[in-house]
Amino acid sequence: MKKFIVYIFCGINILHISSCTKNFEQYNTDRNGATDSDLDHDNLRLGSLITQMQVKMIPSQNLAENADVNAYQLIYSLMGDVYAGHQGASNAFGNNGVNNTTYAMLPEWYGAAFPYAFQNEMAPWYHIKQGAAKIGSGGSTAYAVAQIMKVMAMHRLSDIYGPLPYLNFVPAASVPYNSQEAIYTSFFAELDSAITTLKNNIEVTQQPQSATLAPYDLIYQGNLSRWVKFGNSLKLRLAMRIVKVDAAKAKRYAEEAVNSGVMVDNTDNARLLTDGNNFVNPLYMICYSYNDTRMGASMESFLKGYKDPRIGLLFNQATGALSGDYHGIRNGSRFSGQAYSPFSTLNVTANTPIQWMMAGEIFFLRAEGALRGWNMDGTAKKLYEQGIVTAFSQPLGGSQRPAGDATTYLNDGSSKPAPYVDPINSGNNAPSPSDITIKWSDTDSFEKKLERIITQKWIALYPDGQEAWSEFRRTGYPKIIPIPASNNQSKGQISTTLQVRRSPFPQSEYRNNRTNVTAAVSLLNGPDNGGTPLWWDKRR
Repeated sequence: MKKFIVYIFCGINILHISSCTKNFEQYNTDRNGATDSDLDHDNLRLGSLITQMQVKMIPSQNLAENADVNAYQLIYSLMGDVYAGHQGASNAFGNNGVNNTTYAMLPEWYGAAFPYAFQNEMAPWYHIKQGAAKIGSGGSTAYAVAQIMKVMAMHRLSDIYGPLPYLNFVPAASVPYNSQEAIYTSFFAELDSAITTLKNNIEVTQQPQSATLAPYDLIYQGNLSRWVKFGNSLKLRLAMRIVKVDAAKAKRYAEEAVNSGVMVDNTDNARLLTDGNNFVNPLYMICYSYNDTRMGASMESFLKGYKDPRIGLLFNQATGALSGDYHGIRNGSRFSGQAYSPFSTLNVTANTPIQWMMAGEIFFLRAEGALRGWNMDGTAKKLYEQGIVTAFSQPLGGSQRPAGDATTYLNDGSSKPAPYVDPINSGNNAPSPSDITIKWSDTDSFEKKLERIITQKWIALYPDGQEAWSEFRRTGYPKIIPIPASNNQSKGQISTTLQVRRSPFPQSEYRNNRTNVTAAVSLLNGPDNGGTPLWWDKRR
């Protein structure tokens, strides 16, 4: 057993250091580490790569010089988290606020997501695929789980950039880009294959638990039934994403997912547990060590306006002269230094689990499907209300306590989002972004019902700003407070009203893969800038 533990330690650390690049085989035959035959022992070859994909999905590994925290800040905190209105930057940084938050897109910021995902998700997936082929049928389960995780990682990346060099990926190679439509088509096929493999494995073995996967699986500890639910839930999410470009396929995929079995309660939630030491919640570091992020103005507007009991579980009251209340930062605010530091910090600790997907989101997806007339095993009203109840019941914030009974909240038909008041700079004040209420009304229009569903999903998604940003782009909801028009630094590329639609391709791609990235621009709906919508983005 001691020897096996040493092998796990060597295998995982070697793979983390190498990021599974072209030296993979060299590292795996290091005479001081695990040998090739050792790596086949108890699934170490594939299992350690599964672990890597999981801890890098949303950067959480506590490395020297805070590498993963820095990666999270550039990939999420200064993109989706602020674009979704969940958070606001409390640091003007060295560029005095002329950066992504004011739509002056900085290459060193917007380019970070691309190499990180390919190095830490696509490369290990590729080597799992190669390893599974060597092992044969015994590697099918690990490969199926890796397929689901790859789709999870790469849909998030594609929803940032659009086209990617995806379908014919080989590490350290120049690969042509594929259109986002082609990539999404592949996503559905890959999910179907993985789900079928896992279901067949469970049926043949009569065991929903994989003993060989369990030591490496930090999400479900080898529970294949839950991976099936996660895969179907991810399929449902992606089906809804394409509803405005292919409604028929969206309906078919969504109904297939629900029929096959999606998440139905908080025991199904996909979360990466952190220990505050080897693995940390990066938002804790960004908020408290870096002092760079606070509650967003839109979050303040909706939570305070709705008298939402989750506000104290997700955020802390402001400090100093502002103590006794919650205050968020309006994105696009111009200020010096860290003037907004007294505003509401995030209620998060170093060991707060990292959300991948929660059951509440799935009920809201089903509610929207039912609203569209699809068979989602429930009415839109019932599923909407189940979504709120489930979101109230999930572990929240640093305390990981639920919000309690949701009855009063569900029956509130009068509370509306509050106007935003900036106690530092009244020039940032904004009227209430919406008149949408909480209580369901069957007599409301389709759009009002949709806004109600997406608004509650947006709250429940916190702190997953990346997914919230994607849903805002797809639907236009919730009505996020825009940046002050006078602070829009995009030189006309990004609409203040429509807000950021995507990130430009990294400058590193123009340096190292110019022919392919130049061809990829022709796959877009416009120039390679932050105002060009993605393939599925038809809200305009």
